[in-house]
Amino acid sequence: MGKYYKAVIIEDDLEVAAFIKKEVESHDKFQVVEILTNGAEGLTFLTANKVDLLLLDIELPGLNGFEILKELEDPPATISVTGYEGNAKTAYDFGNLDYVTKPIHPERLYKALDRAFDKIASVREPSILDYGTKFKGVDRNVFVTYSNIVYISSNGKHSVLHTVDDGIEVIGTLKEIEPRLSLGKFRRVHKQYIINMEYLAHIEYFSGGSHVAYMKDEEKSQVPVSRIYLSGI
Repeated sequence: MGKYYKAVIIEDDLEVAAFIKKEVESHDKFQVVEILTNGAEGLTFLTANKVDLLLLDIELPGLNGFEILKELEDPPATISVTGYEGNAKTAYDFGNLDYVTKPIHPERLYKALDRAFDKIASVREPSILDYGTKFKGVDRNVFVTYSNIVYISSNGKHSVLHTVDDGIEVIGTLKEIEPRLSLGKFRRVHKQYIINMEYLAHIEYFSGGSHVAYMKDEEKSQVPVSRIYLSGI
């Protein structure tokens, strides 16, 4: 599996957003960690979370794409998405790495993603956060390496990290934890489960429509899989 960087899509057309997500993740160098549909939500998320790549619709309700960039002190590498060719020059004035126009042609988007990957990889040095991250535990904070996490399950407002050695309860929902899994090895497979793809053995279908992910840990863990997440695995 290639190296992954975190990408965010801000796009008010859900059909377009789904298309962009599919193309971005098929590039095999990026993982889409969030899709947001308006400028205010996008700005809030980007202010609170560090991401590597932003795919930004310019024509958004509320704050438009340029207004979002103006508010960010250190914006991520940005590919603007616009239905108006005239926005191209303004996009470059804002330091955008590239832009694509609607309707989006996959080949054009792929070239922009290649350029983004080359740019990000050339300036980013590996850090400890590439190997793991700190979680706020119930009793104390813990640093856990990504390679030790088999899967993560929801437990109300807490989550449980099922590692190769133990289960660790941490504070935070899956939605809050997911953007911090920066290696991109992880996939949401159910509203209550995230798995580490490196431990996935296979997914089995059962009559009645249920799917189960069989994991390669010593416990031979079994994790339910929802059909809505199958296409992203």
